[in-house]
Amino acid sequence: MSRLTLSLLFLALFGSIGAAVARKDDAAPPQCSVDDNMAYVPAGVVLLGEDGPGREGRRVDVPAFWIDRHEVTNRQFAVFVAATGYRTQAEREGGSAIFVAPGSVSSADPAQWWRYAKGLSWRHPDGPESGLSGKANYPVVHVTYDDALAYAGWAGRMLPDAIHWERAARSDQTTTRAPTQWAYSSHGQPIANSWQGVFPITDTGGDGFKGIAPVGCFPANAFGIHDMIGNVWEWTTSDASSGGSGSRLLKGGSYLCARNYCSNFRAAAFQAQEHDLGASHIGFRTISYTAPARAARSSSRQ
Repeated sequence: MSRLTLSLLFLALFGSIGAAVARKDDAAPPQCSVDDNMAYVPAGVVLLGEDGPGREGRRVDVPAFWIDRHEVTNRQFAVFVAATGYRTQAEREGGSAIFVAPGSVSSADPAQWWRYAKGLSWRHPDGPESGLSGKANYPVVHVTYDDALAYAGWAGRMLPDAIHWERAARSDQTTTRAPTQWAYSSHGQPIANSWQGVFPITDTGGDGFKGIAPVGCFPANAFGIHDMIGNVWEWTTSDASSGGSGSRLLKGGSYLCARNYCSNFRAAAFQAQEHDLGASHIGFRTISYTAPARAARSSSRQ
């Protein structure tokens, strides 16, 4: 069984999807704040796995740490590549997986909207002829777990495990929370980049985007961290025992998570993914136990 076939099987089993194709063009993007500094996550308790009434989760003590305020961007990854000459697995192997919206669907089989395509990589996220013009502050995608580890090591940091990730995503949460409230306000307004409409055919772009958003375009949580929910799935170091040898847990959902399919726009959601297969909906962020050096901060339209 090929890696792509196995990964599609995981998607079918866990009901997750995601990948970004193109940003909405008929409306100006919202103001997006880009802050490359890390956010401090104080020592505290996380309600691990909490998923609404009746699913209170498990209380786990977590030591203090720092985490990127947003997903690692193309701009940041390019600095790493320029400094090290690193080539991602997709570049070495010549391709990656990408979401392609179908005209119609006959079943819930994700093979109808996923493709393995030659020429895809972090440099060419939407196809061999695509590039990164105008996407400096978009999350880097088509990176495998090993690619993310390489970046983290170069930066003197680590990847989070599922416990770190949920502690950062849940911030000061002390009680249960309705699953939809991770992506929508109490008034039904989008507060994360997910899919509005009928997946996988029609995305209305009700949150301002049809595809991956630049980082920092949606409200930060109480710890000052953006995009923990939606936008792109994020690698963690946690093993995915149900996913087979070498699989890791992805957390956070992606922009393709919809109300009618998967609903993985919540902190408890996870996806098993082979460590050596990236896709157009997978990115990452890093953590550190020591205070990082200050970085530049900017606020601008992307």
